[in-house]
This record gives sequence, C-alpha cells and structure tokens, in this order.
Amino acid sequence: MVIDNLFDIILISGALIALLLSFIIWFYPKSFFANKVLGTLIFTWSFTVFIFVFQSDEFWNRFPHLYGIGSGFTWLYFPLIYLYVKTYLYKEARHFSKIYIHFIPAAIYFLVLAPFYFQSGEAKMLARVNGLPWYVLKLYSYGNILIMSQGIFYTILSIRLIHHFQYFRKRKLSNAERNAIKWIKQFVIINVVLWSIGSSAVAIGIFDFSLPFNLFNIFYLGLTMLTIWMGTFTLNKPHLFGFTEGLESIISSEKQNADAQKTRTKAEDGDKEKEDIKTLLTFMDVDKPYLQSDMNAQVLVDGTGLSKHRISELLNSSLNQSFYDFINDYRTKEAIRLLKEGKHKQITLLHIGELAGFNSKTSFYRTFKKITGKTPTEYIEFYNLK
Repeated sequence: MVIDNLFDIILISGALIALLLSFIIWFYPKSFFANKVLGTLIFTWSFTVFIFVFQSDEFWNRFPHLYGIGSGFTWLYFPLIYLYVKTYLYKEARHFSKIYIHFIPAAIYFLVLAPFYFQSGEAKMLARVNGLPWYVLKLYSYGNILIMSQGIFYTILSIRLIHHFQYFRKRKLSNAERNAIKWIKQFVIINVVLWSIGSSAVAIGIFDFSLPFNLFNIFYLGLTMLTIWMGTFTLNKPHLFGFTEGLESIISSEKQNADAQKTRTKAEDGDKEKEDIKTLLTFMDVDKPYLQSDMNAQVLVDGTGLSKHRISELLNSSLNQSFYDFINDYRTKEAIRLLKEGKHKQITLLHIGELAGFNSKTSFYRTFKKITGKTPTEYIEFYNLK
C-alpha cells in the first residue's frame, strides 16, 4: 500500500494525533467520567478515518478481519455524542449502568454479523470476491439509513439535555460553567453539520447521484479537525470539565429553596393574618359598629382600613363565618349582656333587640335562638333572670 495523496496524508496524520489524544483524554482529568466517553468517541472517529483512508482491495486482503468493523463503529457515533453531553452535564448519569442501553444497537449489529466476523481470513476474502452474504448486504444497506436516523434522534436528545440543564441551573451558573455550556453547544452544532454532510454523501450513494467532489472527503476531514480541536480544547481548559453537582442535587436544592420560601411566606402570611384579625376584632369591640341596624361591610372597611376582599377572606377562612353571622354574633352577645343586666325589667324585649342592633323582632328572635338554642324569653326563664 502506497499513500501518495496529500489529502490522505493529512487525514492519517490527523487520525494519529486524534488517536493519541483519545488515550490521553481517557485518563485526564482522571476523575471525570465524561472524558472517558469523549476518549471513546474520539477513538472510534480516528479508527474510522484510518479505515476510510486505507480501504482498498490490497488493504482488505492484508487485514481481512478489519472488514466491516469500521462500519460497526459508526453505530457508536451518535450515542456517544449524546452520552458525552449527558455525562458532561449530569453527575447522576456517570455510571455505565445508566448508559449501557444506548450501546444495544451497535451490539445487535455485531451480533448479526458475528457469523461473518468469525470466519477465517481466507473465507472473508472469498466472500468479498464472490459476494457477501445476503444478511451482510441487507445490514449495510439499511444500516446507513438507521444511522442517519440515529443522528436526528440523538441530536434532539442532546439539545433537550442542554436546555434542561440550563433551566434548572438558572442563575446558579458560574462564568466557567457558562463557557462550558457554550462549548458543549458548539460541539453539538458542529456534529449536526457533519451529520448533514455525511448523510448527504450516503443519500448520493443510495440514489446513484454524482458530484464533482467526494462529500465523504469533506466529512472525514471535518471529523479529523473536530477530534483534534476537541482533544486540545479539553486538555488546555480542564477547568471547564468539572461539573460536580448533578441535576438531582440541583433539583433537590431548588425544591428545598422553594419549600423554605413557601415556609417563610406561610409564616409571614400567618403573622399578617393575625394582625389583620386583631385590627378587625379591636374595631368591633371598641367602636361597636354592630349596634347600628343598617351596618354594612363598608363600615368595617372605613373603620379598619382593610379592603372588602380582605375582610371577606378573614371572615371565611380564619373565622369560618359569613359577614352577617359575624355581625349577628356580636349583636346576640350584646343582647345577652343587656338581659343579664336586667334591662328587660325596664324595657321590652323588642327594645333590647333594637339596642343590640337588630332591625326587627323577627330577626332578633330567630338569630338569638339560632345562636343560644333558646328564644329571649326562654333564656330569661332558664337562667332565672326575672
């Protein structure tokens, strides 16, 4: 194999650098799980670039067992991109048990091709010459479409993750974290562009179109540049790769803050309610507005400075009374006071009702019995007030 194409030399050089960076990133920073995902992603990218450059009959005859593995690695592209975003942002996702499900499509690909992979090198060479097994051809054919679909699916998930993260962090983001979010957005956007180029190249191949240039060359060049940029950026700015607070703790913190705020608000509301009730009751006890037979809610508004809505709220929620029940309760207590003082010996019961604020004998008797269980006359007899 002779590499005499400058473009291929550039790709190979870039892939070698990316391969080296993938191993460095895997271990640095040592404690950051997302870098292991990124290192795996860069390794798969650099490997497929190598395969793209070297693929030829001579290469496959020399290394038959590598045939098809590069295609299998492409099934890892978009899951790894998504998982990099997720483990980069969310601490609780940094466990293999949380992410393994995304590798299932790639595992199925390799399992389906296992009968072909485990053949001898000579059998694979003959299969390439005489025709690949039908299941291999079908998988290659439909696999490209599925990988393109993966790109759409995982890109949407990645964007949602970023927005979700920003929503819960809100004003808690430091400048370093804002820069990190900016970086991760750029990472996703560049991958969208590369996906568009790669998908266009696949579509052109499927529909047998022709262009004056090879889109795959652009795709793999962009991939090579991206891997080098990502690797060097990660190593040069390690402070951007240390999110230690996960989404669950953020949500928990936000919830605790919200609960604390609610508790404070309730306490403040409770104090305000007590103060307003005291104002209302003091006005009733001192000014005795209920003695006016034509009293209405406006009298309370003018006397307490509270709004009608607030007075209604206090009566209904705190005292469990309607306005008229509240007033009539005071009037009945006033009538009882007059009876205990013996006023009924000097004036009529109707007059006592009027002095207490009732505007009619019927209203006086009905309300008095409702509250005490007895009419005024029965009350006098029962308590021996004659």
